[in-house]
Amino acid sequence: MKTSDWLLIGIVAFVLIDFAVGMFINYLNEQSKNQPLSSEAADIYDEAEYKKSMAYGTTKYRFEMLTTLISTVVILAAIMLGWFAWLDGQLRDRFSNNLLITMLFIGILVLVSSIANLPASFYSTFTIEEKFGFNKSTKKLFFQDAVKQLLISLAVGLPLLYAVAWIYQELQSQFWLIAWLLFAAFSLFMFVFGTRIFLPMFNKLKPLPDGELRSAVEDYCHTQGFPLSKLYEMDASKRSTKLNAFFSGMGKVKIIGLYDTLIEKLTIEETVAVLAHEVGHYKRKHVYTMFAFSNIQMLIIFSLMGWLLGNPNLSKALGSDTPSFHLSMLAFFLLFTPVSTLLGLINNSFSRHNEYQADQYSIDTYPNAREYMHSALKKLSVESLSNLNPHPIYVAVHYSHPPILDRLANLKKV
Repeated sequence: MKTSDWLLIGIVAFVLIDFAVGMFINYLNEQSKNQPLSSEAADIYDEAEYKKSMAYGTTKYRFEMLTTLISTVVILAAIMLGWFAWLDGQLRDRFSNNLLITMLFIGILVLVSSIANLPASFYSTFTIEEKFGFNKSTKKLFFQDAVKQLLISLAVGLPLLYAVAWIYQELQSQFWLIAWLLFAAFSLFMFVFGTRIFLPMFNKLKPLPDGELRSAVEDYCHTQGFPLSKLYEMDASKRSTKLNAFFSGMGKVKIIGLYDTLIEKLTIEETVAVLAHEVGHYKRKHVYTMFAFSNIQMLIIFSLMGWLLGNPNLSKALGSDTPSFHLSMLAFFLLFTPVSTLLGLINNSFSRHNEYQADQYSIDTYPNAREYMHSALKKLSVESLSNLNPHPIYVAVHYSHPPILDRLANLKKV
């Protein structure tokens, strides 16, 4: 067999293995949640809430299994039936500029993918989330969000893709370092300014009003030498009842956002304890280490791309006799699945470790934070109907935060 045939077999095998392993891990997680609850877990949910959380988990599991099956079948069909090569051929019949062809090819895939995912997203929002009392979005808002997300993806992604494709066209196998530096600069810009630019397109951010909560937050930040640039309340309740808070930015541009749902459900002390956790991420340099790690991952990806993209067999594996940047890149990412999974495991492990450290920081710097974090985490769990017994393998693959019971147990130790 030809090299391209072996590559095709490898691509199909990786897609199937990724599907099978993902299904198996989801199955393990579904079975794991049926374990008897510990006394700590029984203190989180009453019987009705526990049954509701179990039903929510099962409903999401079944829906995810179905959507994953459908998406895998579509991807395999596109590969085996030559749909990607067909689209490439149609564009080549009409255009001669390789950069334009690449832009159109990726743009069409993004557009088709976004439209194809709408029914599943709509069902998840207005059937599953609605049934369990989470959804507050309207159909109008749902479609507005979908259009905005698509336009932002195209407006930001396509120029970046054009730049990378142009660099590749000019430098070929040596392109990877310049392309990585471009992505690193872009990710730094997004890290510092992304929240300010894009979040207001979806949510209203208003300064947290003067009052007891703002005073408590400012007093805490002052004691920690944390120069807070902006403190916002976000209208998350127009989409969901779930609670959250976030920190973004670096240097002098630091923003803390509190969901209005979190402000409503938590006490002032609990809210400040949660905010102290977010400050802990900054003080423990997690912001910088995770940024550095993400760029190391991108360096690995681009260096492998520089080594492999020039091989015409990548495009041939997807059915095209004409080598192209976009088909080779698509084949590369399909073959990259095992490495991507490994990097994801490492990333999640670091992230969970950082969460424990941030909890520790909250306890160390805010009076009675152990008690307040304990009660806040329980409320966060109840309000999101969290799975109290996720399978360890599922946690390793999917959880960037430790499971709730692990965090509660850790709070008692630190």
